[in-house]
Amino acid sequence: MKNIIITENEMEQRLDRFLVKYLNNTTKTNIYKLIRKKRIKVNGNRVEENYMLKKADVVEIHLHDNAIDELIKVEEIVDAETVDLDIIYEDDEILVVNKPKGLLTHPDQSEYKKTLATKVQTYLKPLCTRTFKPASIQRLDKNTSGLVIFGKTYESLKRYNALMRERKIHKYYLTIVWGTLKGEGEVKGFLVKDEEKNKVVISKNEKDESKFVHTKYRSLNTANGFTLVEVELLTGRTHQIRSSLAYIGHPIVGDRKYNGKTFNNIKNQLLHAYKVEVESHVFEKSSQEIDDFVKKHM
Repeated sequence: MKNIIITENEMEQRLDRFLVKYLNNTTKTNIYKLIRKKRIKVNGNRVEENYMLKKADVVEIHLHDNAIDELIKVEEIVDAETVDLDIIYEDDEILVVNKPKGLLTHPDQSEYKKTLATKVQTYLKPLCTRTFKPASIQRLDKNTSGLVIFGKTYESLKRYNALMRERKIHKYYLTIVWGTLKGEGEVKGFLVKDEEKNKVVISKNEKDESKFVHTKYRSLNTANGFTLVEVELLTGRTHQIRSSLAYIGHPIVGDRKYNGKTFNNIKNQLLHAYKVEVESHVFEKSSQEIDDFVKKHM
């Protein structure tokens, strides 16, 4: 028999969803069977699979130790090769870091260790358990630099994800685009993603599987055929800023995927998430790459 005491990082989720993470070497069907046969109880009582866990609840697994071991595949946190984080802010709830260009936000099929999430989870290793790991509220493309917020607890992740859905987290970017773009404006349209090409297209009309996008922009400086632009994201879609600026005829310098020609040695998009406003906090970090470009060419 095994007793699991529910902490703040496991509470307020369904029993079955918790068990899928904890008993990670079995099927959901088997977990439901164990609940129905009273092999799994909460506080000594039979409960349904949709029971919402509360702090200090005791989840009881009424099996022999060897049987429990067979249901669990031990997954160690993979340490990042180096934890060279540029930390902007940290408290008990969140960690705000500045992601460098060229680093994935999350692991994918091509890379697991060299990602921002892995670096953060290595840094916050004491907070990682089988059923919880600190995670990001938003993500940035590999070659987009800037601020990323990580929730350090299950409760903070829920709260900040809710703020994101309610559009109460305001995200601002700096970029250099080709051409003279004056004043301010916005792009509203519908985005469709081509999975094979990992590219999106924006159109005025809604289509099957399209997603609404809303992007605001403001010109900060124009010179020598370039414009320094501040962009605010009101929705968060794949390649939204890159495709939106290309859509209005001002692709980002270096963004070859969206018709932004290279310039000198710049071969990836000049795009940086420089400011995030949430509740009473304002987090800000400039981009040395964009600052250098402005000084040399604008």
